[in-house]
Amino acid sequence: MPASAELIAPAARDAPPRPAVTMSKVGRDTAIYAVGILLNRLASFVMLPLYTRYLTVADYGVIALVETTLDFIAILAGARLTAGLFRYDHDAQSEDERNRITSTSLLLIGAAYAVISAAVCLFAAPLSTLVFHSPDKAFLIRVASAGLFGQSLLLVPLSHARARSRSLLFVGANTAVLVLKIVLNVLFLVPLHLGPLSVFLSNVIAAGAVGAVLVARTIQQVGMHFSGDTARRLARYGLPLVATQVATFVATFGDRYFLQRASDTSTVGLYTLAYQFGFLLYMVGSMPIDQVWEPIRFSLADRPDRDLVLSRAFVYLNILLISTALGITLYVHDVLRAMTQPAFYPAATLVPVILVAYVIQSWTGMQDLGIHVHERTEYITLANWVGGAVALIGYVLLIPRLLGLGAALATIISFTARHLIVRHYSHKLMPVRYDMKPVRRIIAFGATAAIVGLLLPRLDFGFGATLALRTILFAGYVAALWNGRVLTAAERAAVVRFASGLVREARRAIPRQVTSSAE
Repeated sequence: MPASAELIAPAARDAPPRPAVTMSKVGRDTAIYAVGILLNRLASFVMLPLYTRYLTVADYGVIALVETTLDFIAILAGARLTAGLFRYDHDAQSEDERNRITSTSLLLIGAAYAVISAAVCLFAAPLSTLVFHSPDKAFLIRVASAGLFGQSLLLVPLSHARARSRSLLFVGANTAVLVLKIVLNVLFLVPLHLGPLSVFLSNVIAAGAVGAVLVARTIQQVGMHFSGDTARRLARYGLPLVATQVATFVATFGDRYFLQRASDTSTVGLYTLAYQFGFLLYMVGSMPIDQVWEPIRFSLADRPDRDLVLSRAFVYLNILLISTALGITLYVHDVLRAMTQPAFYPAATLVPVILVAYVIQSWTGMQDLGIHVHERTEYITLANWVGGAVALIGYVLLIPRLLGLGAALATIISFTARHLIVRHYSHKLMPVRYDMKPVRRIIAFGATAAIVGLLLPRLDFGFGATLALRTILFAGYVAALWNGRVLTAAERAAVVRFASGLVREARRAIPRQVTSSAE
């Protein structure tokens, strides 16, 4: 059966039916994305002892600065042009039109990345001098530029999978990249002792291999068509978002360069490690919902129950977000002590501040629907440039005095400014009434448990007792969520049914496993 048969019947090629958007489907796909993202982050933390044993804090800072520089270049290459794929795929009136949008995106972004990657390779020495005040890191930058092109091979095929609600394909492909990276990192770091080069070589091989397979598969499904009109539409929608991403980059990653100038690459390394927990919060507490939400949100705009659906989705986001942030805050000290070397321990003190910034950023991504529905992405550009300017002011004023803490505080202020502007214009274009009472309760429960948890390391209870107290705190937070008028009675009943189903499946599985073992 061809892959497109999942989406359309042969007789309905000119009017492909779309699956209805239901909260149960959103929940299913979110769970699949969450598993994939969780595996990704768990693998990163499993690799942490290896990285911190075979890499110094300064090496960690060098890797961060090279990756940050290449991320900025990826923005210029047009990574955000894929955002238009979701918008115009939703509007397409035929399967042929949807295929043309995908294939045009594939050719457009592939060409842009090829040109940019070649330019980076050519000018690697002056780029190294600009970032590190020395041409010594030129080879690392050249290898990273090849990885940049490898990443481009993944962009459109994975966006295509998300647009067609193929969450298993998306997660499977990312898991394949992850497994390859882990195997190669171990090989390059341990027996070959390649240091920071290991990370970039692994990325080149893993992203290139999986990306090539995905590109071939996508071309087989959608064909090779280039439409100038489609390319112009994608550029018109996406180019303002490219400008937006430049400003987002300043607010998110620009502090690394200020930290290097105010201190050294070791300070950058510690801050980068702390920031990994901010990314962890986004990837576990927000990204699973984002992966489902971005392709389907346009179909919610005209629903009569739009406000109710968006309001409850915002509650679910915050349950996942605040719960993840609290778990990280409570256990981050123990995680770093168990998995890293002593030189990396100070990163733990910065983590709670960075988590606050990423809670605010996740709110922004959920509350910008009006801007996207009306294709007024210039407002997001405005918000991000204001946020970037605020961040730069914060970096100049705070980093020389407070180093990593100053960078984290500047990030909070910047993300807050951006959120307020996006929420204002989105509401102006498409008013949505959010019920904020449950969200305030979630924040209050989480903040209370986090503050108490942050005081525990100052008290000499011993490791085991402190760990038990943190676990009790988290359990108390969960109990407060359950009984604190956050979920409706129907939602609590659905959770109970889901949990009961899992228990029944586990009970059935245990006798099967016992029987199989006996045989």
